Parts: sequence; structure tokens; C-alpha cells
Amino acid sequence: MKTPLNTLLASLLLIAVTGYSSFASTLPATDPVPRTQQFSWMSLSTWYQKHADDVKVAEAGQARVVFLGDSITDGWNKAQSTWDASFGPYQAANFGIGGDLTQNLLWRLDHGAIEALDPEVVVILIGVNNFLHSDSSAQDTFMGVSEVVNRALAGYPNAHIVLQGIFPYGKLPNTPERQRVAATNKLIKRLANNDRIDYYDFGPLFLENDGRISTEIMPDHLHPSVRGYQIWAEALQPILTELLNDAEQ
Repeated sequence: MKTPLNTLLASLLLIAVTGYSSFASTLPATDPVPRTQQFSWMSLSTWYQKHADDVKVAEAGQARVVFLGDSITDGWNKAQSTWDASFGPYQAANFGIGGDLTQNLLWRLDHGAIEALDPEVVVILIGVNNFLHSDSSAQDTFMGVSEVVNRALAGYPNAHIVLQGIFPYGKLPNTPERQRVAATNKLIKRLANNDRIDYYDFGPLFLENDGRISTEIMPDHLHPSVRGYQIWAEALQPILTELLNDAEQ
């Protein structure tokens, strides 16, 4: 599905009205909207171009595995060799875009990120930007994640969902940020009562024994380093391999 011109024009009008602030931050986490906040590290035109590139992949319909998410998923390009070795054999498609809230990912799913794709596995990690950019509650963020999962279940009807808990962020343990992540993940875990969904919380893999996050693993205490992506891949790749092998039988 191509993004209609009137949708693009409407989004540009929103930008003109709301200025630099994020329109999505004023809406429930379940309401699909395109990106309206321009960051110094990503312009709005870049966001639309990245989405258009994903739509081309979706139209080709060849990926066996689809990754949905934000900058943490998008950042696999920092560890390209790890991505290629771990997920390249599965023709994996990376539909992560930095800065996205659940609202933005929902909009992308509604505007072409499904198309002809019929993947066997869909990997989902989303929600941390709802905390960072709109100060959403655990409940509201969970509702957004739940809606993303529902869209994935419906749009990719033959896929098994690998749903991940939101990664911890911030250097220190026992902070309000960590507590909100834990509370949200407790809710997200409930979604795995569906036979097509498995839930995994890989967050503890990135923590030191005392609960701190090392800059060696997450330099900004949010985004994984190359080593962080290796840790993630080592945990995730066997899960995907088993699911894909089961699908072939």
C-alpha cells in the first residue's frame, strides 16, 4: 500500500501547527500517527524515506523474518557483520526506525510495512520511546505494544511472534526508569498467552551483576554497542532457528 498524498500533506500540516513538539506524544499509544517530531539526528524526510525503503522490501515479499522496532532494532546496522551472520540466512528484514513510538510503528504497519510479506517469524521490540519522548505510563505503553502485536498477528497471519520485553535503560538500577520498564514488561508478558506469541526478556543480559549498565555494553545506557548486539544475537538467533526449522517440518 502506497502512502496517499493527502496523508503526507496532512502530516506536514500537523508539523506546521505543532512545531517541533511530537504530536504523537499527545495521543494514546494505540493511535497510529506518522512521525511529526524532527530530531537533530533524523529529519522528517529521512524518516519518510526509511519507511519508503521498508515498503519496497515489503512489496518484494521475500523475508522469512521481520524485525519491528525503533532505534534499538534500527541499530543492527552498527553490527552489520553480526546481523549478516545471525539473520542473513533467513532473508531477515529490519523495519526498525530510530525515535519511533508505538504510534509511529502502528502507522507504518497501516501504510505499507506489511504488503506482500508472509514471514514465518516477526520479532518485536518497541515502547522505550513512549517513556523517553512522551512520558507515557506503563499501562499506556503496554496498550501500544499490545496494539502493535495485534497488527502483526493480523497482518502476518502465518508468522510466529517473538515478543521482547523493553530493554532496561539508565546507568543505575532501582531508578524510576528501571521500575517503569519492569512494570511495563510485566504487562507485556501477559500477551504470550496466545499460541502464536513467545515472550522473552533479554534485558538482564545487558546488566552487570550489581544491576548497572556498562558503557561497554550500552555506551549511552540505552543503545547497545557492537558487543551488546552480539549478546543479543547470541540469545535471539537460536530461538529463530528453532522456529524456522519447525516451520519447515
